[in-house]
Amino acid sequence: MKNTMVRLLRNITTTPSQRLPLPTVTLLSVRPLHETARIAIKKNKLPPRPRWAPAFEQEVEETFLHGGRGPGGQKINKCNSKVQLKHLPSGIVVECQETRSRENNRKLARQKLAAKIAIWNNGDKALERDLALQQWVAQGKRSKHKKSRQKHEQAKLDSLEDKRNRLLEEETLIRSILSSNCDETK
Repeated sequence: MKNTMVRLLRNITTTPSQRLPLPTVTLLSVRPLHETARIAIKKNKLPPRPRWAPAFEQEVEETFLHGGRGPGGQKINKCNSKVQLKHLPSGIVVECQETRSRENNRKLARQKLAAKIAIWNNGDKALERDLALQQWVAQGKRSKHKKSRQKHEQAKLDSLEDKRNRLLEEETLIRSILSSNCDETK
């Protein structure tokens, strides 16, 4: 039993023939030494997002463009609400046209660029927040799958119980009919 830990319980028993205490071993549980412990991640306990630093302003080139597509209707063709930010040292370009407002798009573009700069500074490795979000999504999927599986198992048990009850009712009905027929024939 290489990777398992066994809890053993020793019981002292006496046999009538020998009158000597003989130890017996009872296996209580077997569980692996290393488990992949899943830590529950809560949405409000995620690591913070990368922040936009005022020092980035000197390293960024900002351009306002016509939208082309997206929310805003006819106005999107008339005004420059699309924001394009280019980080000069890394060459990272971010565009944002998620809202009709230029100011909101500027704010969102800066948040996106801050995240991309943090990844670039981290050596193109995923950020701790991104990994936590992926784990949080996987946790939700596991929970949803488990709940669905339990629901279907419960439905199966309920249908088997209903079937069993119907069979019992039919059996009692048949017995009562047979017993009444036997009483009439006597």
